Amino acid sequence: MTNAGAPHVVIAPAMGVPSRFYRALEKEIASLGWSACTLAARGIDRDTEPPSRDNDWGYQELVASLDKHVHRFRDAHPGVPVLVLGHSLGGQVAISYLLSGGDLDGVVLAGASVPYYPYYGARAWGIWALAASVPLVTAVRGHWPSKGFAGPQPRTLMRQWARLVRRRRFPHPEGALPRHALDVPAFVLQVEGDTLSVPRACRALARVFEPQAVTDWTYERSAAPDDVTIDHIAWAKAPGPALAQVRDWWERAGAAEPQSSPGIGADGSYGTRV
Repeated sequence: MTNAGAPHVVIAPAMGVPSRFYRALEKEIASLGWSACTLAARGIDRDTEPPSRDNDWGYQELVASLDKHVHRFRDAHPGVPVLVLGHSLGGQVAISYLLSGGDLDGVVLAGASVPYYPYYGARAWGIWALAASVPLVTAVRGHWPSKGFAGPQPRTLMRQWARLVRRRRFPHPEGALPRHALDVPAFVLQVEGDTLSVPRACRALARVFEPQAVTDWTYERSAAPDDVTIDHIAWAKAPGPALAQVRDWWERAGAAEPQSSPGIGADGSYGTRV
């Protein structure tokens, strides 16, 4: 049963993470009385065509998929707030969508960052070397292979990501990320000890929002359930403490006039994947 004014949450997956991984997160969101779905992890989900020399895509196509879902949902449920919970790469896609004129009521950036190599201290040159290998590997193989970082991935997406790492050029719209360009409520979720999305890199991405629109929160290891280890990916398997904070944030920052929300399906969500 949904709450009046409850939002619909679109989960945009991290690079290399299948949509089924987010089922626990969807169920936890449903327990708030909200609805949720997860976008397909193109090339990773079993029923999608893997990347190859002939099957290629980039950030622009991921933004288009998000745009298609948001428009379809708003047409079916006018007045229902729509949030995107963008995990890592998914957070970059959400910002790309907003910078391209997309319409969202709020954004949760979970472990999302500008992974510019100087932000990583002693690990900087290793990350630079990984990004530097992308053009050569994708030219030879036609895509980024499954045994590589977060593989398999299409060559265009990986080359765009590599430019972000090496040159700080945002993939879409391509160029320098503008500061304070978005006045949309944003909840920035960092995980303590996250080695892939370090605090400086997270702040670099969050600067695209007006400062007053941003709420920061760190998921500390001490807050995790007993015997649960959280990291850049695994926090989504134990999302309760984070979603309690997201709920409180949305109660403060959410839509001024409550609307009816769509019904939640028997699986606890508005559709497991789109």
